[in-house]
Amino acid sequence: MTIAAMNSHTPSRFQQGVTLLEVLIAIVVLSFGLLGMLGMIMSGLKMTSSSHYRTIAAQQLTAMADMINSNPYLIGTYANATPMTPSVTAACFTATCSTAQLPPTDYGLWQANLAALLPNGTGILCLDATPADGNAGAFACDTAGRPTIKICWNENARVAISRGGVTGSDTSTGTCMSTQL
Repeated sequence: MTIAAMNSHTPSRFQQGVTLLEVLIAIVVLSFGLLGMLGMIMSGLKMTSSSHYRTIAAQQLTAMADMINSNPYLIGTYANATPMTPSVTAACFTATCSTAQLPPTDYGLWQANLAALLPNGTGILCLDATPADGNAGAFACDTAGRPTIKICWNENARVAISRGGVTGSDTSTGTCMSTQL
């Protein structure tokens, strides 16, 4: 047998295009894998954002509790049957702040921090026997029980903006945290 006869190979009709088909299948499998990884990354980013907002809310709960605990004789002014109206008095930034001006100033600065640090962040300091009820629209303070600090924010506002919303508002009730003193 000659070398030319040994090297002559007649391709089979059934073998043509198999490599191209294998490559296309590999691309489809790789695409599904990459889409799955992208979904996991997006879920991780959402959880990171949620954790960030919860950390800020916990810090703000602690900040207000510390303001109240630093003035224990004014606790009746901070938390009473009628929630306090926030008003910042410039004299409280110096040493000439009166005991009547201090709680509304603390409350006003706390409210400003909530609005600046949390999306649609709001909070209230009230007397409440059931701290776990209510939402940002209605805090549900029952004017009985212990002094309670409640904070609500809308984690979904960022999502609504990314979906084409203009204002970032949506129909969810938001996320809330509370603590009692």
